[in-house]
Amino acid sequence: MKSKRAPFFEVIAGVLMVVIGFILWWWSKQLIWIQIYPQPIAKSLIESVPLVFWATGVILVIDGFRRRLTNNQTRFSL
Repeated sequence: MKSKRAPFFEVIAGVLMVVIGFILWWWSKQLIWIQIYPQPIAKSLIESVPLVFWATGVILVIDGFRRRLTNNQTRFSL
């Protein structure tokens, strides 16, 4: 994607994924019934999905800022 707005959308998508990860983490802490009698795979899946969203969101935000900075540096160096 060679658009000038790509880093902006990447940062927005990253922040959105971090927020979704937080909501999923909060929701998983509210599931009392699954904490009392959890299925082994279900519990590990419920605990790991927010981490995947957080990691992906942080990577997108960092990459978006990196692209934005490199685009500004190349624009000023010409």
